Amino acid sequence: VLELGVGSGRVAIPLCRDGHTVIGVDPSRPMLAAARALAAALPRGRLTLREGDMREVRLRRRFPLVIAPFNALMHLYEPADIVRCFTNVRRHLADDGRFVFDVRMPNLRELSFDPDREYQCRPFNHPTLGRVRYTEQFRYDPVKQVQYVTMRFYPPKGRPRETVLAHRQFFPAELRGLLTAGGLRLTKRMGDASGRPLSPDDPMQIIEAARA
Repeated sequence: VLELGVGSGRVAIPLCRDGHTVIGVDPSRPMLAAARALAAALPRGRLTLREGDMREVRLRRRFPLVIAPFNALMHLYEPADIVRCFTNVRRHLADDGRFVFDVRMPNLRELSFDPDREYQCRPFNHPTLGRVRYTEQFRYDPVKQVQYVTMRFYPPKGRPRETVLAHRQFFPAELRGLLTAGGLRLTKRMGDASGRPLSPDDPMQIIEAARA
């Protein structure tokens, strides 16, 4: 299995424990270091980690399964970058291989949230900071189709912390066209991991594609 956006091994390590051999690619050195630490107990050779960009990495082999789980593709913002990624996936897919990934279904209510308002989220217990209050602020750019989420964390003591998450929104018909432009064909659209067909009310899209 080739996993694009392997991160800390959240998906790859359970796959390896189930007996699969996984090559994981990610551009983040800290995330790869975390994955190596978590994978230390795996049999030798079961997980191979590579620093690289999903648009450009070249592994000189083809795979029966390529995956990009947990919204990894939502961090590609320009259509040209998405097509480059899909073209690269095609390069790494076996003739009868499958590419499986998930992205969120655009939520029109969420995309129209007031950009000047902080929305309260459920507080959580941090192992060292204690009870942390958490808010989110949303701003959607309809031209770029990017949703910016400013997440603010308010610990009991000390200064608030802030980070911004940017997610490219993929509308279903557009996604089919981007796959075609990258030399792939859509084979399935699912609404959850059971494999049932995608419906308009599903919060996520699970996509299976093959070489065109």
